[in-house]
Parts: sequence; C-alpha cells; structure tokens
Amino acid sequence: MSRFYHSWGLTAALLVASSLPVYAQEQAPIKPEPVATGYASFLSTFEPGKVKLVPQINPILVVPIGERWLLEAEFEFEGEFEREGGVWMRALEREVEYFQLDFLAHRYLTVVTGRFLTPFGIFNERLHPKWIRRLQPKPLIEPLGTGSSNGVMLRGGARIASGVNLNYTGYFSALVMEPEGFESDRVAGTRVSFFLPNQRLELGGSFQRVLQDQRFNFYGVDAMWQLKPLPLDFRAEYARSEQGDKGYWVEGAYRFLRKGELVGRMEQVFARAPGVDKQRPMVGFNYYFRDGLRFSFSYGREFRVGTDRNIWSVGMVYRYVF
Repeated sequence: MSRFYHSWGLTAALLVASSLPVYAQEQAPIKPEPVATGYASFLSTFEPGKVKLVPQINPILVVPIGERWLLEAEFEFEGEFEREGGVWMRALEREVEYFQLDFLAHRYLTVVTGRFLTPFGIFNERLHPKWIRRLQPKPLIEPLGTGSSNGVMLRGGARIASGVNLNYTGYFSALVMEPEGFESDRVAGTRVSFFLPNQRLELGGSFQRVLQDQRFNFYGVDAMWQLKPLPLDFRAEYARSEQGDKGYWVEGAYRFLRKGELVGRMEQVFARAPGVDKQRPMVGFNYYFRDGLRFSFSYGREFRVGTDRNIWSVGMVYRYVF
C-alpha cells in the first residue's frame, strides 16, 4: 500500500487487475477493468461522561472509459450513537465524498470535473479514509481549508531535476447549498509539492481563497518522510486562516513485528475565539490481522481552558476489493 496516497493515484493503480493467462497477455494488450472497493469501520470513543459509537461504510467505484477517461466515486454512510447524561442520541448521515470524471489530457496533466476531495494539505485527500490513517481521530485542524469541492481541477506531475519530482494541483469550486450531502463552498486554490524519491521525502505548500460574502485566504505547509534504515514514517501539517484560526499536527508511526504499529501524534489549534485553544498529545497502536483487516486503539489527553479530559478510542476497519 502506497504511503503517498491520493484518490486518483490509488484507483489508477487498481485498474491493472486482469485475469488473462500469460500466453494471452503476450498476444493482446491488458485492458483496465471496473473496480468496486471500499471499507467498513466501527469506532468507539470514550470521554468523561460521554460515549460515542460510530459505524460507517464507504463504497468506492472506479470505472475506466476508453483509454483516457476514468470515473471515480466514493459515498459515505455513517451512524452516530452518542450517550451523554444517561440519554442516548442518534444521527444518520450520508455524503458524497467525491464523484468525479478524470480526463488524461497529457502525460503531465489530468483534468478533473465533478465533486472531488479538496487538495489542501495532505490529510483530506490522502489520509482521510479510516483504513489509511494511522490514528482514527481526525487532526484538530482538519476543518481548515478541507472538505469536498464541486467544480474543476487540474493536476499533474513532472520530473524537474535528477531526484526531484514536482506535483501540482489547481482547482475552482462553486457554491452548492443543496442537495444535502453534496454541499461545497465557492473557493479557488492550489497545492504544489516537491518529492525527493531517493530521500523518500515530500514537502508541499497549499493556498486557498474563499470567494463568498467574506473573502479571505487559507495557507498551509506539509511534509511526509519515510526513513530508509527503519520502518518509521513522519507526517506533519500546518494550516492557518487570515481570520485567525491556525494549528498544526506532527505524527510518527513505527512498524514492528510485521503486524504491529505504534503511533504518536502531537497537535495544537489556536482559535480566534478566546478560550477555545486546544492541545492534544496522542498515542496509538494498530494491529494488522491481514492486509484488509486492522484493529486500532488510541489514547489522548486534551488540554483546554478549564476542561482537560482524556479521550480513548477503539475500532476495527475492514477494506474490501472486488
């Protein structure tokens, strides 16, 4: 599984599956096939006086159309069952994460139209699926500049020097209020990153301009690094808004005994509203029963003015492919 994940890159890799025998492959080119995949999860979160149970299923569909077109879609169905003060409350949510049509215009350019994951930073587009993220709770800064967009996106990559690759993305999203689960803001933005494959290091920067009644900017920087001598990964992200909200998260994951993984994260968020700043160190453990089945556990301590609290989470994630 690639550590540097984004939706179209993952799904393009999945399309190489074929059932042709060896002798047939020598006589005819391999044709891409439709793929139905996705994941199901169950997460339990425990805080002082509160218990939350979240079952979720995300089906994903990838359909190639000819040699240059690709249709991708992910749908999210989530239930939230929360007990607080001795009373159970429930909510059912459904959302279209993305429903996009990709056109391979050039070896250096892909044109995307429809609904897509907003490429701001690294978490939203690459790490948001629960079978990919190392800690199940989302980073505190995750809402800054992220979500899904409805519009058009241009993206691509090129080698600009020996051992240096450039990745680039630009997008525009329209304001959509309805239907429910398909909303988006009117924004425009870009993300550019430099990837050094020999060092297994990527450094990126993001910019987004909100084009609604209030117009302001989001800025972000991010980094991903896989060490060569050890099975150790580092990921980090910083984001801020001109309105005053800002924060960061830094995460490391160490794989040991082939099936076990230790994770640690430190994060802070500084809000423009007084008394809302948060700080949360967190540790976790993942155990991979097999490639598509994982058990996750995490513990964090959240510090904020007058309301320090412990947060525990336990969950299972199952990934399937047809």
